[in-house]
Amino acid sequence: MKVTIRVKLAIGYAAILGFMIIVSILSYITINNINRSVRQILLVTYKYGVMDGLKDEVKKFVDASNSVILGQLHDVGYYQSIISDLDRRILYVEKLRLMEHEKAFLKNVKTEFDSIRKMTEQSLQWTSAMRNANLVAALKEMDKEKPILINSVEGLYDEAWRSMDAVTILADKNMKRGVWQIIVFSIIAIIAGIGISIYISQKIVTPIRALSVAASGVAKGDLSQAVKKASEDEVGELVASFNQMLVELKTSREQIEKYNKELKIMVEERTAELEKTKEYLENILEYSKEMIITATPFDEIVQFNKGAENILGYNKENMAGSNIEYLFVDKNEYKRMKKRAIEDGEIYEQETKLVKKGGDIAYINLTLSRLVDKNGNIIGLIGVGRDAADRTPRFPSF
Repeated sequence: MKVTIRVKLAIGYAAILGFMIIVSILSYITINNINRSVRQILLVTYKYGVMDGLKDEVKKFVDASNSVILGQLHDVGYYQSIISDLDRRILYVEKLRLMEHEKAFLKNVKTEFDSIRKMTEQSLQWTSAMRNANLVAALKEMDKEKPILINSVEGLYDEAWRSMDAVTILADKNMKRGVWQIIVFSIIAIIAGIGISIYISQKIVTPIRALSVAASGVAKGDLSQAVKKASEDEVGELVASFNQMLVELKTSREQIEKYNKELKIMVEERTAELEKTKEYLENILEYSKEMIITATPFDEIVQFNKGAENILGYNKENMAGSNIEYLFVDKNEYKRMKKRAIEDGEIYEQETKLVKKGGDIAYINLTLSRLVDKNGNIIGLIGVGRDAADRTPRFPSF
C-alpha cells in the first residue's frame, strides 16, 4: 500500500495530538480533583468554625449557668441571649453532614444542655431559703453534667479538626499526584513526539541525503550511484526516477562514446585526406611557373610562391608580411585594380608593371581575384601573373 509523505506526517501529527489530548484530560481531571478537594476543605473549615463557635458558646453557657445557680448572675436577659445563641449553634450543627459518632456527641450535648438549662431556670425561681436548701445538690448535679457537656462538645470539635486535617492531607496528595501525572505524561508525550518526528524525518531525509550523495557522484562522472528504493511515497518515486535517469545517462554516455570513436576515426580519415589535398595544392602553388601572391584585406602578403620569386627576384621568406602595394610601380593603379577586384570579383589578364629586386621593371599580365569565406565575407586577394613577354599558352591545349 502506497503511503504518501503527507499521510505519514498526518499520522505523526495525529499521534502527537493524541498525547497532547491525554495530557490535557489528565490536567482537567487533576484540576477537578483539586477543586473538589478545595470545596471539601471549605466545607470542613465551615464545619470546624461552627464547632469552634459551639465550644465557645457552651463554655459561656456553663459559666453563666453556674453563676445563676450561685446567685451571682441576676440578669435574666443576658442568660436568655446565651441560651438563644447556643440553640442556634446546635441548630447549625444539626444541619451539617455529621457522621454517626458525631451525631452521638451532638445528642449528648443537647441532652446535657436541656438538663442544665432546666435546672438553671428552676434556680431562678428559688427563694433565699430554697437556695440554701438546694444549692449543694444543684452544684453537685452541675458538676456531674457539666463535664459530659464539655467533653461532648470537645469531641465534636476534635472530630471537626481531624476531618479538616484529613481533607487537607488528601487534597495535598491529590494535587501532588495530579502534578506528577501531568509531568510524567508530558515527558512521555514530548519523548514520543520527538521520537515520531525523528522517525518521520529519517524516513524522509535519509533517502534524500542518499540522493544528494549520488547526485554529487553523478556530477563527478560516476554513473554507478544507484540509490536503493526504501518507500513507496513521493521520495520513493523520486529515487525510482533518479535510478531511471542513471540508466538513461549510462546508455547516452555509451552511445556518445561510440559516436565519438566513430567521429574520431572519420575526423582522422578526413584530416588525412585534407592533408593530402593541402600538400597537393601547396605543391601546385609552390612549383607553378606563374607568379602567385595572396594578401590580406589590409594588403599584407601571406603567400609568395616560387614562380613569383623567379619572376621578381625577391626571396619568398622575406616577403611574408610585406605590403603588396610596394610591388607596383603605380600605387594608384593597384588601388584601382583592388577596388574593381573586390567589387566585380576578378580582373583578368591586365597588364601592369611591377618592381623587381634591384629596381628593374617587370611587365606582368596580372589576374587579381578576391578571396571569400563560406559566409561570403572578403578575407583577402589572390594575384596570378606571368611575364608579358612569355607567350606560352596559360592552359595547354590537348
